[in-house]
Amino acid sequence: MGDDVQFAADAEIDAVLVGRLVEPLFQPVVSLADERPVGFEALARGPAGRLHQAPALFAAAARAGKSTELDWLCAEAAGRRYREADLPGLALFVNLNPDTLATDPPAHLVEAYAELTQERDLVLEITEQSVMREPARLLDAVLDARRRTARIALDDIGAEPASLAAMPLINPDIIKLDRSIIQSRSSSWAVSQVVNAVLDEAHRRKAQILAEGIETPEHVAVARSLGATLGQGFLFGRPGPLPDRVRPSEHELARVAPRHVARSTPFEVLAKTSEVHTTSAELFASMAGHVENQATQTTSPAILTVNVGDGDYDDESRIRHTYLTNRGLDVFVLGTRVPHDLGGRIRGIPLAGDDPLTGERTVLFVGSRHGSAAFARRGPGDALEAGACYDPEHVIEAMLTLVNRLPS
Repeated sequence: MGDDVQFAADAEIDAVLVGRLVEPLFQPVVSLADERPVGFEALARGPAGRLHQAPALFAAAARAGKSTELDWLCAEAAGRRYREADLPGLALFVNLNPDTLATDPPAHLVEAYAELTQERDLVLEITEQSVMREPARLLDAVLDARRRTARIALDDIGAEPASLAAMPLINPDIIKLDRSIIQSRSSSWAVSQVVNAVLDEAHRRKAQILAEGIETPEHVAVARSLGATLGQGFLFGRPGPLPDRVRPSEHELARVAPRHVARSTPFEVLAKTSEVHTTSAELFASMAGHVENQATQTTSPAILTVNVGDGDYDDESRIRHTYLTNRGLDVFVLGTRVPHDLGGRIRGIPLAGDDPLTGERTVLFVGSRHGSAAFARRGPGDALEAGACYDPEHVIEAMLTLVNRLPS
């Protein structure tokens, strides 16, 4: 009986995909300064019946392993409808799951994606639930979208903590506060952590904050008090067809400066701006321990990346890093003798023997409000050339040199 039900469900979502039976709807995104549209977010509905509403439609696709195909289909349908409407000066916001953005579109949608990302006023919204699942491919896709002039929005900030850790790496133009933050009736510690992290990132990178779930004038006041300059919610319009006429806002969307992704190593990046001294392995271990101690004290999601080069990764380090993953941090360990499976949530990244990283030792700590590093390179004899950095922007740049090595 169960197999028959599953077969019927799979056949139903297959029919949607084959028949391209999705209907795009659009909800306005407004500037809170004049409450007029800066763009529209594309949403999706399935055919009449069990899969009409978006949650049921996307849940069925997930169960059938067809989420990526459905995502691309919805994006193509929204882009086509938006171009037909011809709304100059208004951005199209399109949702894509990180797993989708990290994969190539199906062959029949390649041209459609190229056209979509070449639209000057396209905003790709990345939902945050799985931003760290395939970080290398995701960040490559983000860089590619930026080269095509698309903006990047990080969606649902506050619904799950992982997005705060990835926020500095993704470097969004727009940061979307989840409706739970705007509609919360209490100023809890967790909400304060999210808001402070978002404000720091927006101020540092000149990004914009978009408040979701605005349904009342009181919600508008809350959004403005949290630093939001953009808003979305039933107060400004429900999902529906695109209007025939729109009076656009006079305020433009932000576009952050792209981060430089160097084709080098953390040492080469950090040594340009930090002092380097000759030291011993023991002293460098103390420097690295200081950075890791900062990680143990953080109260918000963060990423710790450790490169042991051609050295050993011992049990004491494994225990220490397991403790960090239990506190919600993402931990990556690189080394020539590091296996993929280090147990728990620590992700191992084996290095090839000729990788330039084999002669380096690095500890990089990046959080929503933090950035510190200890870095070293093998010098004459047993000595190391080593330095420390506490500038978050430089530490993030160093972290980005490792992105292409991060595993799925």
